[in-house]
Amino acid sequence: MNRLADLLADQWRGQIKTDDATRATYSRDASIFEIDPAVIAYPANLDELKSLVSWARTQRESAVAVSLTPRGAGTGMTGGSLNEDVIVDLGPHFANIGQASHEGLIEVEAGAPFAQIAAVADNHDLMFAPYPSSWQVCSIGGMLGNNASGEKSLRFGATADNVDSVQVVLADGQAYWFGPLDADQLAAKCQQTNFEGYVYQTIRGLIETNADLLERNRPRVRKNAAGYDLWRVWDHNQQRFNLAPLFVGSQGTLGIISAARLHLVAKPHHQQLLVIGVDNLSQLSGVVTTILHHNPECVELYDHQTHQLAQKEMPQAAEATAKAANHHLVVLAQFAEINQLRTEAIAKLVGSELAKQGLDVRFITDPAEAAAHWQIRRASFKLLADHGGDQFRACPFLEDTIVSPNHLGPFFESLEAILSDYHLTYSYHGHIGEGNLRLIPLIDLSHPEAVHLITELARRVYDLVVAFDGSISVDHNDGLAKSPYLTSLYGAPMVDLFRQVKQTLDPNGIFNPHKKTDGNLDYSLAHISRKNQAG
Repeated sequence: MNRLADLLADQWRGQIKTDDATRATYSRDASIFEIDPAVIAYPANLDELKSLVSWARTQRESAVAVSLTPRGAGTGMTGGSLNEDVIVDLGPHFANIGQASHEGLIEVEAGAPFAQIAAVADNHDLMFAPYPSSWQVCSIGGMLGNNASGEKSLRFGATADNVDSVQVVLADGQAYWFGPLDADQLAAKCQQTNFEGYVYQTIRGLIETNADLLERNRPRVRKNAAGYDLWRVWDHNQQRFNLAPLFVGSQGTLGIISAARLHLVAKPHHQQLLVIGVDNLSQLSGVVTTILHHNPECVELYDHQTHQLAQKEMPQAAEATAKAANHHLVVLAQFAEINQLRTEAIAKLVGSELAKQGLDVRFITDPAEAAAHWQIRRASFKLLADHGGDQFRACPFLEDTIVSPNHLGPFFESLEAILSDYHLTYSYHGHIGEGNLRLIPLIDLSHPEAVHLITELARRVYDLVVAFDGSISVDHNDGLAKSPYLTSLYGAPMVDLFRQVKQTLDPNGIFNPHKKTDGNLDYSLAHISRKNQAG
């Protein structure tokens, strides 16, 4: 074992692994990065997790460099779960799932697979709405860390919108529940003399002192995971203070989420899909805003490159969707109302409005055809990744931007103009109803100019996003990919405020380094994998 592993084995009773095969597995996720960890820890229960955090704090106080990074299922696309020191895997032992209550709440541990949570909720005709594309394999802890969302977030919001409260092990090695507090409850918390009281006092003070700075930098988009979500902590209108949104989306940089209470919503039973073909990018804003006026359940997009890839990998789905998908972009607008008659009426109304704009609109009545469209949309990333072969890899580093739907047309035109300067194979898809885009190119990572290409493309695309008042981080969060660009997005004063939040909750710097406030471009670039095969 290495020195860090020796220290941990001597002073912590939990299970660890240091063999080369295990370390190699944890050195990668779904991102373009690779970092070899020293040791992987598997706490068996909350007491072991608390003692692990206490051990790390003691080591830092003794000037021993050590840090802890929680990891879920390894499906993250920004390198948020990678670290040179200790990876904390909660999956094997923190997988308990409670029963749904009559109020639609369910308590789960962070390692619980999302698919199993979905199955429990389904037994009550409920769902945890913001499921991501990786819902079949991801863990709820990863969703909480990234503030993940998916198709239905347009109506129901991202993970943070569907969380009642979270249990977090903080830097003092103790576990606390964080949820909504009224004014009296907040005052009582602030009077506490322990670390929890200090956190409440300090975060409240930072928000009050920097109210103007926060208002100037309030995100102008429907979803945002860049930095720390200070905007949602204190709701002055309702006099409610809630630190849960601060931890959800923090990627384990402020503490380790061990459990959460989630809000479940009723599953829709009446759905109708419209498929809209778009060839003129300038029409995209009008298409999406027209649909949004009628409260759709979801509005998704895939492009013609994706459909071309599907013709090879999913021939049956491609054939079933051939007529509707013969366009530059394909928009999927799904409606869900209290009964089928009303659902179909709204879909037909929207279809009529879009047809008047000269668009190819198809009212899908065949369930198999609808399923084929969703199959292609949900497989968009895999289709491109499989197309790369041994020489090229699907590289998700531009894949999580968002702008206002009102800006989609000119944004797409400017984006494609940038891409035309490069000889790249790429495709894009996304939650376009929220302005959220997944743009992914194929790149030969073994090429000497690969890092330069990634750096140049990232800078140009992120600058474009900022010019349109958008955000560079949404569902996949900052990680190694986006953290170095936070100052470009927010400006130095706002990032300094984020650093004060980090210092408050993690004074010894033990939680998930090189993400969020201490992101460093040179460090991130140095850890781009040179392998063209993921995993």
